[in-house]
Amino acid sequence: MTNGNQLHVTEWGDGDRVVLVHGGTPGGGAAAFAAQKDLEQRWHLVLPDRPGHGQTPRQGREDFERDADLIAPLLEDGSHLVGHSYGGMVALTVAVLQPNAVRSLTLIEPPAFCFAKGDPVVDEMARANRELFTNPPDDPVETMRTFFGLVGIDMQIPDPAPEAFLPIAQAFARDFADIRGPDEAQIDSKDLTVGGYPIQVLTSGRIAGFEAIADAIAEQTGAPHIVVPDTDHSVQNAGEPVNRLLEGIWSRR
Repeated sequence: MTNGNQLHVTEWGDGDRVVLVHGGTPGGGAAAFAAQKDLEQRWHLVLPDRPGHGQTPRQGREDFERDADLIAPLLEDGSHLVGHSYGGMVALTVAVLQPNAVRSLTLIEPPAFCFAKGDPVVDEMARANRELFTNPPDDPVETMRTFFGLVGIDMQIPDPAPEAFLPIAQAFARDFADIRGPDEAQIDSKDLTVGGYPIQVLTSGRIAGFEAIADAIAEQTGAPHIVVPDTDHSVQNAGEPVNRLLEGIWSRR
């Protein structure tokens, strides 16, 4: 379906409403959270495709605040909220916009540098992230390799890359150059705690920057930071152990 904001939305199941916001997954929400589909037996899962992903056309520069404005109406009278990677920045922004509509907030490896400014590991990650956005390698395949290494995506690109892979890398590099950096976000932890909803942060344990960010969010909001072993940046792909954590926080309120 497509809502009034021309945002394609997939919906699975019945029950209490859950809005899941994907990161950079090209296939959009349903692809990013495929491992959560079994939860449709007990929950109403709402999976928007952010602009430029899945079946939603690109609408100019990718921007976490613009996407938050598009996705916030999906919370309706109250929803649990999940955000992965850049989608975590969108979810954080939605939570600040509509704290009374958030029933719980789960963040999966968000690049929320603003929570841990001054931490040398986080500052270096933010610097490397900004450098890649503003001065990417000439080779689009190398851009992908660099980004995968920066965030801990467990995907090996052969060297040299297969010819059939080049259009994928070129599209990635083209879109990557037109993204508002997450280091521009200014989110105050007080704006997250005002709603009184439970929060949790999930990480893979692989990337020191994400671990430090999660620790900072945990310290400032009282949220548990939970490491899910044997995962990469897309922690939710682990399926059952993550689904158990999701249902745990969704059932609390």
